[in-house]
Amino acid sequence: MKRWLVLLSIPLLILDCSNKKKGLLLLPFLGLGDGSTETKAEAANAGDGTFTVVGLETTDPTQVTTPEGNTTGGTTDGNQTSTTPEVATPAPTTVNNETTVVVVDQTNGGNFNFETNITVPVTVVVENEAGPVANAPVTVTESTTTGDPNVVGTGTTDSNGSVTIPISVPPTVTTVDVSIIGVNPTTGEVVEITGTAPVQQPSTGSGSEGTVVVAPVVNVDTTNFQPVNGCVQAVDTDCDGIANVYDEFPEDPSLASTARSGRYTIAFEDMYPSAGDADLNDHSTIFSTEMDKTPTNKVKTIRGTYTHVAKGAGYNHELRLSLDVPTNANVQVSYVDGSGNPWNGCASAPKYTANVAGDCTGGNLNAAQLKRGVLILPSSDKTLFGKKNAPSAGTTFSINDFVRGVTAQVTITFEEPVDLNVTKNLVGGHLNYFLAINQKTDGVFRQIYRPGYFKDDKGKDSYLDKNGFPWAIVVPGVFNHPTEGADIRKPSTSGYIFFNSWMNSNGVAHKDWYLHVDQIPAPNRPSYVVRVSDFYADNGFSAYLLKAVRKNAFEVSASLIVVGAALGFLMKKRLEKQQAA
Repeated sequence: MKRWLVLLSIPLLILDCSNKKKGLLLLPFLGLGDGSTETKAEAANAGDGTFTVVGLETTDPTQVTTPEGNTTGGTTDGNQTSTTPEVATPAPTTVNNETTVVVVDQTNGGNFNFETNITVPVTVVVENEAGPVANAPVTVTESTTTGDPNVVGTGTTDSNGSVTIPISVPPTVTTVDVSIIGVNPTTGEVVEITGTAPVQQPSTGSGSEGTVVVAPVVNVDTTNFQPVNGCVQAVDTDCDGIANVYDEFPEDPSLASTARSGRYTIAFEDMYPSAGDADLNDHSTIFSTEMDKTPTNKVKTIRGTYTHVAKGAGYNHELRLSLDVPTNANVQVSYVDGSGNPWNGCASAPKYTANVAGDCTGGNLNAAQLKRGVLILPSSDKTLFGKKNAPSAGTTFSINDFVRGVTAQVTITFEEPVDLNVTKNLVGGHLNYFLAINQKTDGVFRQIYRPGYFKDDKGKDSYLDKNGFPWAIVVPGVFNHPTEGADIRKPSTSGYIFFNSWMNSNGVAHKDWYLHVDQIPAPNRPSYVVRVSDFYADNGFSAYLLKAVRKNAFEVSASLIVVGAALGFLMKKRLEKQQAA
């Protein structure tokens, strides 16, 4: 219904723009949204951490629990007395909660991984009058990244009433929403317990600034609350244990939710094993991913979009993805150029390794082939058409100089769902992307990974240099990478005045360092970053339509027909007025 309201409001918006009574036709927009979701978002914004009970307006008589041993006298027939079970007196579900937190060490045992995402376990413990509540489904969401509730983890309480759900969220997320679905046994009403839990808190101590990551433990004490006995299809159509309100596949019991990363940039320094100039512009790609997950949090399908935006290097590189999983997968890949037209240059591009199965065309890959690396973007001299978007410091660089490189659309569907957390497939919530360099150094081809995946025989991270600096980093949003040779660690030559503070504090201070640039007051100061975000801006409404086309092609087509009719009507009226004049 929400989608239809938005789509049908498009022509009203257009009409409103030509109407002198501004705002009258915008009233339909005021009612958009699902009421329960917006209430939860408001509660999260309040940040009081109070858990409340929400009735899901569904009552199932089969869920009513009869107290054991309770009987009531019936009619007397001779020596026999008929008895009927006594139904429990209806009473509301109540909840009290207490949340404790433990500061999480994000430095990976002393080696800071340069992860901008917050990775933390969220633990929920549920009890009722009788003790621990087992088999209660728990869902953790956040609404900061996309503006809509985004499921970041699911789980089910064990025999101790406890479940620990690992999540990874952007640094802008300070709290997450927690939902527990159950039933009131005295009324048969399906209810939801909702509240918030912190994942960041202000740091304390002398001279402290920024926030610290915390692992919340939410203890929920309830009365008249227990797991649903069986399945109530009115709230869980496919009976997979995930309520429809959070289930993006409500009629498919094998799938539950889609985890959306939002937009990020992965940027590489390619001089490994030398430190290089630390400008992080040798290969830069803007990407976003979606993962379709099962009710048990395993991944069935990965979809990704990857656009090449920088090649400040003489070397040529390939962007690949390594997946260490115990199953096969079907890989689909397609490419478009910077103008959105189909691009067929992958086959002719030189390869890091010749004749690798799946390169450019996709296909069915086995576990060994997946671990070796799925090709995302082929040789960088082909995907960005030469050395582009990395000018020398102080060089005039405008939108006319910017080149939008090739975009890859990749879909990976596993034969069997996989737990990506079992092996090192995820660090900071992001997959194991690596750069394969086509030229040899000291007689060998090089690969460059992000920190967190590989340790040497002494336990040191293989992809942090002697000063603890990485050759690859993932940054939220569209990263304005430094100009050629501008060391990001030097504010006077990179413009990133808070990067060192973030790095030296192990990620505590200035988690948003990437948003603060060119703030050093100096006359005629040259530019030391390429403002990719100015050249790579999407129209928000266009982005919604693009998203809607994938899921709601019919509705979007219908709305565009209505828009066309509305525009035609307006043009006809205007023409009639001109003729009358």
